[in-house]
Amino acid sequence: MKRIVISLVCILMLFDPTQAFAWGAKGHDIVAAIAEEHLTPKAKRKIKKLLDGRSIVYYSSWMDNIQNSPYWEDGYYKTKTWHYANVDKGHTYDTMQKNENGDVVTSLEFLTGQMTENYAALTDSMRVDYLKMIVHLVGDLHCPMHAGRLSDRGGNGTKVMWFRSETNLHSIWDSRMIDSARKWSYTEWCEQLDIADRKYRKEIMNGTYQDWFTETVEEAAKIYDYVESSSEIIPELSYQFVYDFSPLLEEQLLNAGYRLAYVLNTIFK
Repeated sequence: MKRIVISLVCILMLFDPTQAFAWGAKGHDIVAAIAEEHLTPKAKRKIKKLLDGRSIVYYSSWMDNIQNSPYWEDGYYKTKTWHYANVDKGHTYDTMQKNENGDVVTSLEFLTGQMTENYAALTDSMRVDYLKMIVHLVGDLHCPMHAGRLSDRGGNGTKVMWFRSETNLHSIWDSRMIDSARKWSYTEWCEQLDIADRKYRKEIMNGTYQDWFTETVEEAAKIYDYVESSSEIIPELSYQFVYDFSPLLEEQLLNAGYRLAYVLNTIFK
């Protein structure tokens, strides 16, 4: 019990506000819930066994919860940079200098490679943890400000007013945008978004992690352009921003869910 308390205190003390969580817990739950609806029977059985009967929704935010703990076994606190990749204006993922500790693209490539090509050599605990990481990071891969600029720390340095309350652009794309768009539970989000036909799902599952991240970079650029078009020193965002970007929010959550299902079905085929 003492160890748990110490760890929780350290999480609070070491949390770095410049790397805020993507989507928030509800967003990650939405992505996982959509993915769960499209898992194959075989994938469902294998995942259920690995997670001791829990669903991937239960662990969708696990990686955010442990990333700051210095006591976490195997040094998983070192995975803090895995949640994002910064791309400055005028650059692409390829032309940006890579973080030596890894990013959301390289981490997903590593984890998926381990789970597909090196599965037999992994311990049971590694398989479980890698699965939880993949579930979370596919969501992060689709969050616009996790493809934000290095120059403003993924939107953290871009101040805005959100319904008259000062915050930053990164924080908007955490839980604020989701909760402002709809006061739904994650199950209601899943039910309302997951209506695409099989053709769309098949098309959206094509591509690589880098291809999918490139799409997120392009969407992030549109958000920056919108905010920077304001003549105000600190742009004021509210109902119009929610109206203009709710379709993007829904599309990114939905695509992340379908793609996560594809990744997991491929791993556990």
